[in-house]
Amino acid sequence: MRDKAPFFVVAGLIVLGLLGLFMLRAGDEGRRVDRSAIGVHGLGLVVREAGLNLRQSHPRLSPHIRDLSIRVFALYDTNLLGDDPAPETKRDLFFQKTQKSITLDDLRTKLSELPTVLLLPKWTTGMFEAGIAHELTLIPAPSIRRVTRQLGLRGLSLRRAGPSFSDITADGHAIALFHAQGFEPGSLPAMCRPEVTAGELVLVMSCDVPETQQITWIVADPDLMNNHGLANGDNRAMALTVLRARLDGDTRPIYLDTSGELLTSYEEAESERQEYERSPTDLSRFFDYPFNVLWAMLLIVLGVLYWRGARRFGPIAKLTDQGREMSRTATIAAKGRLLRLSGNDGQLVADFVRAQLLDLTQQTFGPDVGAAGQKRFFAHLARQDASLAHDFETTAHGLISNAATLPRGELYRQLGHYKSLLEKVVNAHGSLRISKNR
Repeated sequence: MRDKAPFFVVAGLIVLGLLGLFMLRAGDEGRRVDRSAIGVHGLGLVVREAGLNLRQSHPRLSPHIRDLSIRVFALYDTNLLGDDPAPETKRDLFFQKTQKSITLDDLRTKLSELPTVLLLPKWTTGMFEAGIAHELTLIPAPSIRRVTRQLGLRGLSLRRAGPSFSDITADGHAIALFHAQGFEPGSLPAMCRPEVTAGELVLVMSCDVPETQQITWIVADPDLMNNHGLANGDNRAMALTVLRARLDGDTRPIYLDTSGELLTSYEEAESERQEYERSPTDLSRFFDYPFNVLWAMLLIVLGVLYWRGARRFGPIAKLTDQGREMSRTATIAAKGRLLRLSGNDGQLVADFVRAQLLDLTQQTFGPDVGAAGQKRFFAHLARQDASLAHDFETTAHGLISNAATLPRGELYRQLGHYKSLLEKVVNAHGSLRISKNR
């Protein structure tokens, strides 16, 4: 069980890291929507390129409403008075109509704080999860009418054009909308007025939404300003036209609000600084994006490093395990050095051949063969090649017995012959390892 402990530690670290990444993905769903085809992240880039001031919402920042001109808010909720059940299957996720929830009270507060350009929902989650813009991924019109009724805009009729792209001219711009979505002009409530029309469709209207203190511009088709729509036709120019008309000369930044939370503030800056206190909850910032990515990756890296150290290379070897072998190797190395220094090449060759025969015997029969191991080795070799076994044994024993007295030329000649025979033993006959029971 102790040998498996490193495995469980590594597996635990990797599981924790993957779980952290999964929780990050789940907790960062809003960011995924903003950067998806139905999100409005690209609108911020377009507005800045056009030279207009823009401020992006951030969960840690609370800008004062007096420093902002208008709010742009995309609605991804089709039921402001309740929560839809979480999807349990892929099919449920594909037809999911609410991507980011917001309560009716919070939405009314947003509409009351600042003049707002409100984008109505149009697409289900399947539109960006599967990358399919199709009639199947359209939110049913009754669900959108429910939202307008909850806002107090009763009697408003929604209409969609064609099963394909509609090339529409509005305010001099040739816009392109897939399944163009607009309001019936005759269905507009008394509190609403058309601002942008295209044929028999009202694309943008301004309304005095009940229980709010600002005029709200409602965009029927979010493809006029979302990431998917800004790449089509002249939608980008049309979006800028709508925003400039809503600004009406105001030079303060546009507030691109992508959060369902109430992030703007009314308090004075001085009072905010005086009332602000540090709390343990500030520590949670180190576990928010992007720090949570770093923590998750760190756990995975630690798991891999622990595996390399504890499992791949094994535990630290005890000296007693290889003491005899290490002692023998050290003794041979020391003796060889002394013989080289003394110029006794013959004795050095004899010791070399003796040690090599011992290694061959241990490789073949194992380490515990005793003195009879060499005889058994040559007998085993003779069963495979008697002539080679005889020549190899004669040459090896001759070098072990007589190398110290041989002339240098003869010594080197016999050593070369021994090496050629050794090469035949190893290469021509492959591995010599056999069962110890033989």
